[in-house]
Amino acid sequence: MVFFSYGHDVEDSIAVVMKPQTLRRPASTGTGTGSASMLPPEFDGLVRRAYEHQKHCQSIGLVDHEDHSGVNNHTAHLPQFGILDAIKNYDPSTPYEYQCQLPPETECGETQFTVIFMAYNPDRLQKMYNQIYKFVNDPEFAPLVAEVVVVWNGERHVEETSLGKALIDLGKEKPVRVSYPLKAGFPNDLLNRYHPRLEIKTKAIMYYDDDGPFYSFKATLGGFELWKRNSNAQMGAMARKLDLGPRQQEEKEAVLSKPVDRFFISQCPTDKLRYNFNEFANFGANMVLPSGSFLHSNYLCFLWHPLFEEIREYVRQHPVNPDDGTVSVIVSQLAGRAPRTYSRRIKEDDKKRRLLQVLNKEDEILQHDHRRLMDGIDWDNKKDHQKEQRDFWGKLRSDAANSLIRYFGSINSGSVGWCNGTVYQEGEKCNPNMARAGTLPWLTPDHTPKDVCP
Repeated sequence: MVFFSYGHDVEDSIAVVMKPQTLRRPASTGTGTGSASMLPPEFDGLVRRAYEHQKHCQSIGLVDHEDHSGVNNHTAHLPQFGILDAIKNYDPSTPYEYQCQLPPETECGETQFTVIFMAYNPDRLQKMYNQIYKFVNDPEFAPLVAEVVVVWNGERHVEETSLGKALIDLGKEKPVRVSYPLKAGFPNDLLNRYHPRLEIKTKAIMYYDDDGPFYSFKATLGGFELWKRNSNAQMGAMARKLDLGPRQQEEKEAVLSKPVDRFFISQCPTDKLRYNFNEFANFGANMVLPSGSFLHSNYLCFLWHPLFEEIREYVRQHPVNPDDGTVSVIVSQLAGRAPRTYSRRIKEDDKKRRLLQVLNKEDEILQHDHRRLMDGIDWDNKKDHQKEQRDFWGKLRSDAANSLIRYFGSINSGSVGWCNGTVYQEGEKCNPNMARAGTLPWLTPDHTPKDVCP
C-alpha cells in the first residue's frame, strides 16, 4: 500500500497532523523553487506542500492527464500543479499595496464582527434590508455587529428603488455602508466581497448572500465563538464534501484513524473528486458556502495577492464562477487545515423560525439538510441558452472542484463537526445533526460564551 504522509510512518504522520512543525522556506534549487524564496514567508506551507505532493504523484507514476469527461470542454481550466508555475514565474516587484499576514489560531479578545453582503439587483432588497435592519437595531445582534458592508456588484444603482434609498438612509444613522467595486474599476467579480479595499476594521467577517438564508442570534453566537477559538480557519454552517476517489480514500485511511482537520491528501492528475451537493456535512467537509461563513479579515490580502491572479481569472471565466470553493481552497492551503463547521440552527429556535418562514414566505431550505446550489446560474432565466448550464450544474461544480484542487495538488482531510469529542458524536456524525441549546462544548449550558478561550 502506497500512501503519502509528512512522517515516516502512520504514527509519525498523526503526530505531525496534530502538532504541525515549523516550516522551512524552500531554497533556490535547480527545480525552479528559487522564486518561492521571494514570496512572503506566509506562503511557506503552501509552497512546500505543493512540491511534496508533486513529488509524491511522480513517485507513484500518476503524472500529466487531461480528461474533462465531456464536461466544460469549451471553457476555463487550471493547469495541474499550476501553483508551482505561478511560484516560479512570480515577480516580487509586481505592485501590491497590501502587506499580508496570516491570522493567529485564536482571537479570544474579539467582541464584534463585520457583516458583508453581496447584492446587485435593486428590485430584490427586501430580505437583505430586513436582516441588515435587524443586525443594527436588535438588542442581541447590535452589540456584536461593528458594521454592515454591502458590496454592490450591479450596473444598476442601488437607489433606483425605495428600499435602496432606505438602505442608504439607514447608513446615515447606523454603521451601514455600501461599497461600489465596479465604479472603482473592478470587473463584475464575485470575489469583490473579499477585496482588502473594503478596509474592514474587525478581525472577524461574517458573509451573507443578499437572499440568505439568515441565522438566529443563538446560531450566530455559536459560530462566532467557535471562530474565536479557531480564527485561522474558515468557519461555515453550510459545508460541502468533495468525495475522494478510491486511491485518495485509501491514502486517507492508511494514515488517519479518526477525524483530523490538519492533514492533506494528494490530488494527482488522474484523481477525480465529486462535488457532493446532497448534504451539508459536519464532519469531512472540505469547503463552506458563503452565507453564514466567518473569515479572518487578514485573508482578504491573500485572496487578491498577485500570485493568485490566474485563479481569480479562472473564477471569472468558469460557468459556475466558483468563488466559494476558491476561497475555501486558498484559505485551507494557507492555514494548513480544513474549515470548521458550526450548527446553523439551535433546536429551541425551530418553532419561531418556522413561523417566520411562513410569515415571510422564506425559502424552505432552512427546514432541510439538502439544497441544490445555484452559483453563477441565472435560474430565473427561461431562455434556451441557460438550459445546458442548469442541466450540467452538478458536473460543472465537480469540474471546478477538481481543477482547483489539482492546481494545488492536495486537498484537506475534512472538517471536524461541532460535536467533536462530545457525547453527541457518533463516528463522523453528530446526533442530533443540529445542536440544541446547551450542547455546544465552547458555550455554557445557558448558551453564553465560556470564560476560557480556547
